[in-house]
Amino acid sequence: MKGFYRRKFIANTLVILMITTVFFAGCTSISVTKPRASLTAYPNEITSGEAVNFDARETTTSEGVITNFIWDFGDGNQSETLVGFTSHVYNVPGKYSITVTVTNSEGGVDSTTTDIFVNGVPVIVLDVPLLVKAGESVVLDASSSYDPEGGQLSYEWDSNLSKDSDNNGNPVDDIDFTDSIITLPTTESGLISGRLKIIDDVGATTTQDWEVDINTRNFEVRWAKRVREYSWSGNLKTGEEWNNSHIPSIDGILYSINATLILTQDGNLLGDENFSLSLEVPNNNWAADAESTRQNPAEEAKAIIHREEMNKIPNGTEVYSSDSKDILMNILFDDNSLFGTGNWVWEVHSNGLDSGLPFEFPDGIDPGNDWTLHLTFEVYEPVIVELAYLIY
Repeated sequence: MKGFYRRKFIANTLVILMITTVFFAGCTSISVTKPRASLTAYPNEITSGEAVNFDARETTTSEGVITNFIWDFGDGNQSETLVGFTSHVYNVPGKYSITVTVTNSEGGVDSTTTDIFVNGVPVIVLDVPLLVKAGESVVLDASSSYDPEGGQLSYEWDSNLSKDSDNNGNPVDDIDFTDSIITLPTTESGLISGRLKIIDDVGATTTQDWEVDINTRNFEVRWAKRVREYSWSGNLKTGEEWNNSHIPSIDGILYSINATLILTQDGNLLGDENFSLSLEVPNNNWAADAESTRQNPAEEAKAIIHREEMNKIPNGTEVYSSDSKDILMNILFDDNSLFGTGNWVWEVHSNGLDSGLPFEFPDGIDPGNDWTLHLTFEVYEPVIVELAYLIY
């Protein structure tokens, strides 16, 4: 009997051990409570170069506490924080999926994902001329600019950063033009500058400042001899006079003047008509007079005024810099020392017959005398040739 009970005891012991083993084997896999991850992005649409805020503070856990947050920003960058808030800057346009992985103190882990969109700013492609001379137009071409997403672009040009054209107190925010290509006239040399702002269809903007150096023009000047002639004629009786004023040359330097008053020989047996020729140049306070004479009876009586070397004439050629040919002409002749500028005032006066008799002739006896005044000016005028490039 002892052997029977012994065997029964051993069998029961084995059964208990088996049951215990099975029970404790199930207890080795302990259940861990996971947190519940939450993620909000704001704003969820940005322009490249801006930051997005990510908020996971609504994450909850029923057991323990949240111990850390691991952020995957979707652009190859990651970050780990102890609090459920962070931000990240996106420089490249595109759509990004952001994942946050949270862990609690019990070892529970959960993840969640959200998406954002990064809009690319417009890309400015601006063609600025390299060489512009005063008087030429500046063409600025931004028509090759583009939006990375293919959106419609609008243009705002401020053509002069030093001028407040809209009178709002800020000279660098004017909108002077709105086309993709603009043309600006120039009148003088110097640096001009402006700013281009381009906006895409969702309001993203980019700006670029530009400047153009307006070059002065270069001219070669040489002086060429020219002859300018003027003539007037008429008939004067004793005591009558004729006068006239004119400008001999407005684009030349006077060198000499030869003025000849010729009286028509009318065969008046009573004698010669006496005429006088007078000249006045007010700008130079110069005056000259001449009386008519004849060398022999066969000649016509004449009165002559002559002068040479009124001005020194430049020799050879010289190079000038000027914003225009008109301005250069002003430079060449804006010299108070030049002689003969302005009006020349001429006067022809009939002094009467030279009969040699001791009395005057009654009216009607003097038929008057025809006369001709002929002027010959020797003038040196500039021959101006613009140089394409000034070579030193």
